[in-house]
Amino acid sequence: MKISEDRRKILKIVTMYYEQGLTQAMIAKEMRISRPVVSKILHQARESGIVSVSIKDESAYAVALALRLERKYQLSDVIVIPTNEQKKSETIQKEVSRAAAYYFKDRLTADMSVGLSWGTTLADMIDEMPYCSFPTMNVCPLVGGISSEHLYFDTNHLVFRLAEKIYSRCQYFYAPALAESIELANVLNKSQLVGRAMAQAKNVDFAIIGVGNPIESSTWMRLGYIETEELQVIKETGVKGDAVASLFDKNGKTVNNEISKRMLGVKVEDLMEIPDVMVIGCGVEKAESIKPLLLGNCLTILVIDQTIAEALV
Repeated sequence: MKISEDRRKILKIVTMYYEQGLTQAMIAKEMRISRPVVSKILHQARESGIVSVSIKDESAYAVALALRLERKYQLSDVIVIPTNEQKKSETIQKEVSRAAAYYFKDRLTADMSVGLSWGTTLADMIDEMPYCSFPTMNVCPLVGGISSEHLYFDTNHLVFRLAEKIYSRCQYFYAPALAESIELANVLNKSQLVGRAMAQAKNVDFAIIGVGNPIESSTWMRLGYIETEELQVIKETGVKGDAVASLFDKNGKTVNNEISKRMLGVKVEDLMEIPDVMVIGCGVEKAESIKPLLLGNCLTILVIDQTIAEALV
């Protein structure tokens, strides 16, 4: 087959660039043409299909998903952990937690204020957090403390553990996460103690939260704070997820049912005023609960596994 001179020139340039590793400047000198012409020919070669660029790395697909999510939901950062059939769920969860921990460490600055919700996801992230020193930073809870029976997942305990890891100051939220009644919640919300904790929580620079699916995998349920009767209320009032001190609907708005009114702490609407809100999630069932928060503009950063990312795009 006869090859035209123009096509021969194009093939020579793309071979020199992609196969031999020559720079555009080196090709321009050898071919006796200008560098902009070389750049234009390389662009035309990609456009016409003469050259097809593929990234040979198992993480490339996950990175592509992350970029799609950033654009779709106008997020500042998305980290997607690759999954496959060989990986156990415990391994994936550990990788998600480690990625969140190291991302967070890179974002730390002096005098920064950090807020935490509570639960197993945050506990895992703090386990993976490397030790460092930020003595002028402050860590505080976004929600009330929980029964000492489940101390490991308690927001005050997590705040203390993170402050130890990053050698910073910390404050506590001396109230239950879920009051026994609406009346008690109202009394506590009017107290100076809760008022100070709430003011602090609403003014953090960086919030880290977990998200639950109250029907499928809520930490509230696993730890016994929401019983069968309360689960029925959740189903009847259109709840799609739980985060901080809110049960929220498909649009990421707090559902003001009896349970939400008993929760003490910031609501999902308050997250919109915090500069950076990072959610950590693992397991495809979390996608249905994360999406409403994205639609409600409550989040800026996602650290999730591939199954959640695929469901969200």
